[in-house]
Amino acid sequence: MRTDIRGLLFDMNGLFRHWRNAGAREGEELAGLPAGTFDVYAYQHPMYRLAKVGVISDQEWADDVERRLVGDFGPDAQKAIPPWRLDRGETDAVMIDLLEQAQRQVPVGVLSNTTDAFRTDLEHHGIAGLFDFVLPSADLGVDKPSPLAYRAAAERMGIAPQHLYYSDDEPTFVAGARHAGLEADLFTGAADFAASLNRLGIAVTVS
Repeated sequence: MRTDIRGLLFDMNGLFRHWRNAGAREGEELAGLPAGTFDVYAYQHPMYRLAKVGVISDQEWADDVERRLVGDFGPDAQKAIPPWRLDRGETDAVMIDLLEQAQRQVPVGVLSNTTDAFRTDLEHHGIAGLFDFVLPSADLGVDKPSPLAYRAAAERMGIAPQHLYYSDDEPTFVAGARHAGLEADLFTGAADFAASLNRLGIAVTVS
């Protein structure tokens, strides 16, 4: 059992928040857009990467998505925007409980490839206070899996990378964390997550 872990760093989506894309689907249906339109126009478009590394704001990215949709599909495409923007995902109650238990014992940070809307999202879900350090890639100016992202997060937390534990559901992001010097595991579920924390001397139980 390791006893030199002084802080925890976690991914957000897939662990504590799940995206069902219900808002995007609702918007597409409402505006008569093809299924998967938002995936192409929002998330696969280069402007999204710019938003995730802080070159543009979340609102500027969303405005650009709307302009391109209206340009290609006409003014009715605007109907798709509100449902898409209002959908902020769903939190995982079991994982939030484990997070609360862990935070009582060591500092906890969250490192997410996301825009400057991240803090507002955490407040929306009522979990902003469960992270001592909120580290969206838009603030850091670099995104995962670059080792620079993890090192920047460690510096913000004031903890050397070798004393940080990281968990993520994306294998390449786990590899990036390990390359940066963090101990890191692939997230596969709450039970294994809890077991990993207990192995590190952070006592948590799945309720």
